[in-house]
Amino acid sequence: MRNLINTLCQLLETGEDLVTATIVTSSGSAPRTAGTKMIIRANGQIVGTIGGGLVEARAQQMAPAIHAGRKSQFFTFDMTGEQAATMDMICGGKVDVLLEHIPANSDNQAVFRSWQEALDTGRKCLLVTPLNLDDPKPRQRCLLRADAVDPSILGSEVAEELWARARGKHFPLVASLPQGTFYLEPSLVPATLYLFGAGHVSRPTAALATMVGFNTVVLDDREEFANRERFPQANRIVVVPSYENCMADLGIGCSSYLVIVSRGHRHDQSLLRQALDTESGYIGMIGSRGKRDKIYHILLAEGASQQAINQVHSPIGMAIEAETPEEIAVSIVGELILARARNQVSHG
Repeated sequence: MRNLINTLCQLLETGEDLVTATIVTSSGSAPRTAGTKMIIRANGQIVGTIGGGLVEARAQQMAPAIHAGRKSQFFTFDMTGEQAATMDMICGGKVDVLLEHIPANSDNQAVFRSWQEALDTGRKCLLVTPLNLDDPKPRQRCLLRADAVDPSILGSEVAEELWARARGKHFPLVASLPQGTFYLEPSLVPATLYLFGAGHVSRPTAALATMVGFNTVVLDDREEFANRERFPQANRIVVVPSYENCMADLGIGCSSYLVIVSRGHRHDQSLLRQALDTESGYIGMIGSRGKRDKIYHILLAEGASQQAINQVHSPIGMAIEAETPEEIAVSIVGELILARARNQVSHG
């Protein structure tokens, strides 16, 4: 999502009006969830996806009229019953899609750039899009910040009620108030993946993790391995003097995911020792069961608790019979996605 919003900001700032297709509500086995968004440019080019298939095709067919008329519109796609049967659709769900015309004016540029910054930094905020499309004087989209509510846009009463509706929610929702109906998109603290080790497994792992929305930080004590040429997609690359005490200043918390893929038993042991003292949302360590058990034995003898050890994913990754670095990366990132989803539910 952050990459798509960044592209949206870039296009708006060049003066290009856009149409976005956003799944506002979904039910059943719809291909994508609420909040899924794509951009449809005036030349027909799309950025992102709302699930492909007939839903996406319908949005693309309707987009030229939205561009020409400069007026947003809803459509509902029912993938159940006769319509689904006649179109060979097997998902079986229902989606409401908002096709929204977004002029490249200064207000939209500012709102979306602020939202992008909030998504990147984890600042708590709420993107509010009014859904009263037939109102002759519709409210403008706005960004509500947890520490700076602007009463001139919505009014403090409406803003406070929208915050209350969105509290604890990790996904977009529709809120109907006497003052109107609003689509709310909360920003989330981005999950940060810390890759300790910049070897052969780390390269595809960093690329895949970035693709699925993790902020990816690569750390190694070798500059010839930890560099932008090897990790072009990483959000940050850190060359540490040593793996000893390298986690102290990272600000690791429940939205941090630690993957230990260093080049040796001694380094892995040091890194796991440090990781067990954090409140990270995930700890994974590469290696055989024999290596793992030796490290566990040493750390338990040093005073680590069995409960903490039990939280470690090792051997790391899902059991998919992975062998190559790329396959191992797929297994690791699959496990990270599952851990992130479970953490979002438990902290909701």
